[in-house]
Amino acid sequence: MLSPFGAAPAGGDTPPIHDVRILLVDGVYRLGARVEFRLNDTVREALENGVPLVLELQIQVVRERELLWPEIIAELRQRFSLRYHALSQRYLVRNFNTGVLQSFRFLDDALRAIGNIYDLPLLDANLLKRDGDYRVRLRSQLDIESLPSPMRLWAYLDSDWRLNSGWYEWPLSP
Repeated sequence: MLSPFGAAPAGGDTPPIHDVRILLVDGVYRLGARVEFRLNDTVREALENGVPLVLELQIQVVRERELLWPEIIAELRQRFSLRYHALSQRYLVRNFNTGVLQSFRFLDDALRAIGNIYDLPLLDANLLKRDGDYRVRLRSQLDIESLPSPMRLWAYLDSDWRLNSGWYEWPLSP
């Protein structure tokens, strides 16, 4: 199984999404998880040469249905801008949802901060039916459309830029 962003996890079988917690707090389901981001050499080199990256976490709550596609009950996107500032030699992470800007000395610390999902509200418990079969799905990806225009064509043609974890799913019991 591949981890988000191209590299096989240590040991070959460790999933890139760990410590998933779905808790019901005051009538709202909340998600906690850790996503391991690893940039391959091509993407890392572009970042260190001034190309800003947009990393995205997509989260869905779906209801399974017989003979039909799953129904999407809720969908959330957490988007982050990751830049390298050469003068200060710092990695800058901006959360597009909150506007918060953080600075990190090391790339691994910046990627860890992006992948740390803590107490994220998913949806109100009243939106779920007691007899429904629900799942929470999570995936991570690099947003190629956000790359500078001259690089997009190369990114579409070069598989090194297709960094997508695929969906990871967990049951959600109302």
